[in-house]
Amino acid sequence: MLAAALGALAPKGRLLQMGYISEYPHNPDAAEETAAHDLKTADLFWKKETVTRRGGDQTIYGNAWPSDFSEVLPCKDRVLGLFEEGKLKSLVDDTHFEGLEAVPAAIEHMLSGTTIGKVVIKIQ
Repeated sequence: MLAAALGALAPKGRLLQMGYISEYPHNPDAAEETAAHDLKTADLFWKKETVTRRGGDQTIYGNAWPSDFSEVLPCKDRVLGLFEEGKLKSLVDDTHFEGLEAVPAAIEHMLSGTTIGKVVIKIQ
């Protein structure tokens, strides 16, 4: 996904990396996927690095979550209000998983790259 996003990034474009799922250590294709671009995605995510590319023409921002989550709390009411008004939608993947025994299958599904929205496991 990152290689595709970088390929579509316009001159003077900016990209914000918020996730890191395809580069997790358990991904057998991680080295090949990382070689498809010139970025150290682990540093972008875990060290929250900002990188410029192509002669300073493009900027990649890694993991923009603040270190102090109390900075996010004032936004909570606004986001929940937008959701309540129907202006913000939560996408949940259509595949159903139930019980703790479904966790491995749900993780496999999530890593397949075919999910749309959040993957939910119903646990009773």
